[in-house]
Amino acid sequence: MSTKLITVFGATGLQGSSVLRSLQNNIDKPFTLRGITRNPSSESAQKLSASGIEVVKADGWDKGSLLEAFKGSWGVFANTNTDDPVFENPEETRTEVDLGKNIVDAAVESGVEVFVYSGFNSAKAITKGRVSAIPFDDKSAIWEYAKATGAFKSVISVGPGWYFEAFLDPQFAPIFGGFPHVPSEDSELVLRLPKWGGNEDVPFISIADDYGDIVHGVFLNLEKWNGKLVQGVSDIRDFNSLVKAFQTVTGKKSRYEVLPRVSDLESYGARTIEETVKPMFALCQESGGRYFGDETESATAAELKKQAAEARGEVGEETKLMTYEKWFKREFVVQG
Repeated sequence: MSTKLITVFGATGLQGSSVLRSLQNNIDKPFTLRGITRNPSSESAQKLSASGIEVVKADGWDKGSLLEAFKGSWGVFANTNTDDPVFENPEETRTEVDLGKNIVDAAVESGVEVFVYSGFNSAKAITKGRVSAIPFDDKSAIWEYAKATGAFKSVISVGPGWYFEAFLDPQFAPIFGGFPHVPSEDSELVLRLPKWGGNEDVPFISIADDYGDIVHGVFLNLEKWNGKLVQGVSDIRDFNSLVKAFQTVTGKKSRYEVLPRVSDLESYGARTIEETVKPMFALCQESGGRYFGDETESATAAELKKQAAEARGEVGEETKLMTYEKWFKREFVVQG
């Protein structure tokens, strides 16, 4: 029985907690799990601890604490937070790349063999310098840095698509035109966004349902995916199809309206819209919809999801990727 230790940096976030949940239930090749958090006393950290996962305190900026947290780890999954509050400080000179390099260096010094990162290909590289998107460029730089160390047996990037979960937060609804929480003056729910580009094939992912399984599947197939970027995709939709799915499932009249320009997207002062969402649309419009740099596909994610689910002893529907129809029914339809 395997006793390989996998440590997750960002354990209480959406991605990290999804990865830990998936790996924890592996009955085929069980792993020992450890979660890193800056606040072990938080409710989410306490839940992880109560479930049997070792929770340790460390800060990504504090290399010493990372060395202690990574001690004895065979594998690491890491997600650096582009929207970390530290970057809100206008006097802050450190970048996400600095944070990522610190994590990588600590993993190398700790003798970690497998490094799986939530990363992307560079927007500058994809568009031949025509579009810069800091989150894509920075995360690509971190992934490339990890590969360049030559210290890991496997380095893999699992890039997440557009979160399903973004539609759960009513605070984001005004940015999306009101959809799916605030009706317009004619009582319909309006999703108002720019065109995506290419075939309008937007890669969406349910982080809670699928991302952890995709990462889990990667840990089971290291040789196959070493050095590659895996597309984290649950459901590929154009915005019109997305809205129709919502209307069909919920019965609430909804429509998609096209914003003529990316600059027309209202940010309401949210840094993440200006620095992440708008550049994301610019990237995809310039690249012909290629969010990952390559043609968008979900077959790889489906394969990895199935392998992870089967390693947990699951069968049938539980081995399949989440769809918007199933997700909208679960999240927006009141069950009697």
